Amino acid sequence: MQALLLAGMPRADNPGGWMGTVANRPWIEHLLLNCPAQGVRDVILAIPGDEVGHDIASLLGDGSKYGVHIAYLTGWEPGNTAGALHAAEPLLQERFIVAHADVVQTIRLDEAMAHHVREGVLATVCLLDTDGDAPFGHVSIDLEGRVIAMRNKTGPEYAPSNLTNSGVYMMSKSALSFIPDAPDATLEETLFPLLIGIGSDVAGYIASGYWKAADTPERYRELHWDVLDRKLPLSISGTEMNEKGIWIGKNATIGKGVLLVPPVVIGDYAIIGDKAIVGPYSVVGNYCRIGAGARIARSIVLDRTDVGVSARLNECVIGNGVHDAGSLTIA
Repeated sequence: MQALLLAGMPRADNPGGWMGTVANRPWIEHLLLNCPAQGVRDVILAIPGDEVGHDIASLLGDGSKYGVHIAYLTGWEPGNTAGALHAAEPLLQERFIVAHADVVQTIRLDEAMAHHVREGVLATVCLLDTDGDAPFGHVSIDLEGRVIAMRNKTGPEYAPSNLTNSGVYMMSKSALSFIPDAPDATLEETLFPLLIGIGSDVAGYIASGYWKAADTPERYRELHWDVLDRKLPLSISGTEMNEKGIWIGKNATIGKGVLLVPPVVIGDYAIIGDKAIVGPYSVVGNYCRIGAGARIARSIVLDRTDVGVSARLNECVIGNGVHDAGSLTIA
């Protein structure tokens, strides 16, 4: 199968974006590593703007280390996700997957595509039976499983049902002919409502699996708690010590008298100073330096950050490369 991944513009206020780390590995890597097991070998990474950043290209390369082939698609405007499909048209197979890459999910893409093929429709929207966050809105379906209404505004007063749009779709290439030439055309607000309005079939597929839009520091922390509790079965970098919920990365240095309270992850080449206490529910990134006597609990410290001597971090998300992070608390 082929997947078109819609990658949003990285934002400083969104640590959980597609290039944001989850358990010390960028989410996009987790996503790519999961592709071959579901039969996805061909990936198109659609990035807004005119060029692929050096960091992205050097990290992902041609995709061979993940068992896939990656083609990079640029040159489309942010907010014009339907236009991104138009731009990708020469690369697309007759059937393909579209997924918003920012969303952390473990939906079975192979099962959703099988449903799409059986139904013989132009598009299939993967749905979740939940009353949680809904950045892509809510959907209602009829007794035959066809989508009859989509509401992209969030809030219970706008929801036609408790079925949440996951932002993951199965598409047939013939649907692209219906995309209007508009700079702000999106799949959720333009293409799918248009198809429904003209009577073309859009199927709803009620999926299972993990799903979270980690678009705030609070949700980003919750995402890590789910990883550490193994509710989200992603690989955790490092070696787990005696199956005790303590993962330590390669060449990490643990000082004298350090207490690691599980679950906790220590990244590659991290240095934990003497008598520091790290955990529970904490992740220390790669190349971090934690000062002696520091106390870190329920916090995410991203790569190459220095935490000062005797610092106190509780319920924090500390960005990449912060120097001398001190006493911080998020209420």
